[in-house]
Amino acid sequence: MRLALTIFLLFLLFIQLILIIHTIKKKKLSIKYGSFWILAILLMAIIVIFPSILFNISSLFGFEVPSNMIFLLGFFFLFYIIFILTTSISIQNEKIKLLIQEVSLLKESVEEDGKKE
Repeated sequence: MRLALTIFLLFLLFIQLILIIHTIKKKKLSIKYGSFWILAILLMAIIVIFPSILFNISSLFGFEVPSNMIFLLGFFFLFYIIFILTTSISIQNEKIKLLIQEVSLLKESVEEDGKKE
């Protein structure tokens, strides 16, 4: 890989890392999800710095071209993210349902107390 391309990719990864850290500091992204992205960026940086690792791993698993392995890993990575987000949405829906039930009970209780007076 050319030195200019390596430097450019590392620069982009550094910018992405700063954006993720900034988003975590503003509390728009939880540390739980942010750490996952930081780990992914570090892994990409290692592959950019040492591309021979990618070639060795892809040949070890029997891929003809390393790009095929990258596409497959990208697919599984996206599948994992979708699974995590779906799980999170499901948990949030249960919490919202519980909150709605509690608010309804409190509202009914307040209305009954208002009618008694």
